[in-house]
Amino acid sequence: MPRLSCTHICIFRRDDPVQHFPSWFPGTHYANAARAWRWAIRRLYDTPYDSVRKQMAEGLAKPSVLSMQLEAAAGRALTGEEIEDMKGTAAIIYAAGAETTWTAISTFLLAMVLHPECQETGQEEVDRLVGKDRLPTFDDRDSLPYIDCVIQEVLRWHPVTPLGIPHRSTHDDIYRGMFIPKGSYIIFNETGMSLDPKIYANPTTFNPARFLPKSAGGNGEPPFDAAFGYGRRICPGRHLATASLWIAIATIFSTLRISKARDENGTEITPPVEFEKGISSQPKPFACNIVARSDMAARIVAEAIENSD
Repeated sequence: MPRLSCTHICIFRRDDPVQHFPSWFPGTHYANAARAWRWAIRRLYDTPYDSVRKQMAEGLAKPSVLSMQLEAAAGRALTGEEIEDMKGTAAIIYAAGAETTWTAISTFLLAMVLHPECQETGQEEVDRLVGKDRLPTFDDRDSLPYIDCVIQEVLRWHPVTPLGIPHRSTHDDIYRGMFIPKGSYIIFNETGMSLDPKIYANPTTFNPARFLPKSAGGNGEPPFDAAFGYGRRICPGRHLATASLWIAIATIFSTLRISKARDENGTEITPPVEFEKGISSQPKPFACNIVARSDMAARIVAEAIENSD
């Protein structure tokens, strides 16, 4: 049975009629996979809730979505539906945030292997404005515009969700002469939009500088805002997601060097640009070489890990 990501499985609603179809019924492959992985989803639902309840009982809980919800309900018994809603909220925040962030980082690593000149530009910017004796912080963000351009290009070059997350029309509509009945599922071709040559020059080329203003030597092209969805249902965690990507990529530029792996003969291995198919899409496994840029960089990272909570 092929592996499904959390995003694949979580998209099944509890009241989806597909769950009642017999296993032999055509087209029920994903429902069958969801049944097989039900234990994992149940654990994903239960663990954050149980952990926060335990931390609150011990007086060790840190502020979080769950702790605030539980504090707001203090003094009364929660209904089963309320508990399930809390568990579901925490689970989907974790599943969506963890998988999509890791997928974007994987795409970034592939891009750096294939485009070392972009890595060098990022490293030069960090070295010049942050120095080599400390890690970047969010206070440095306004001074490091190229890193934000790298994030934008990672999300544009290969969107994390190539077809977005389906929406549903709330009323009859007409778009470019096409009638869309109320209740229709709307699927967005994010990849088609991100590779539109009318908007992005040489769209299949990874080029973060396309987002820099022309006065700074860039193309002045618009950011790919569709990466986080649209309208009222736009991803509520988009700012956290970009912040997580920013600090990760800034730290990588500051401390690590990414390059092509070599085979037993010492010949560089150029990884193909191939991505997994699915609701979320990450690069297929590829080999690369990641080393510390210097002994000082290795020491700074080790100290940061040792001093972290």
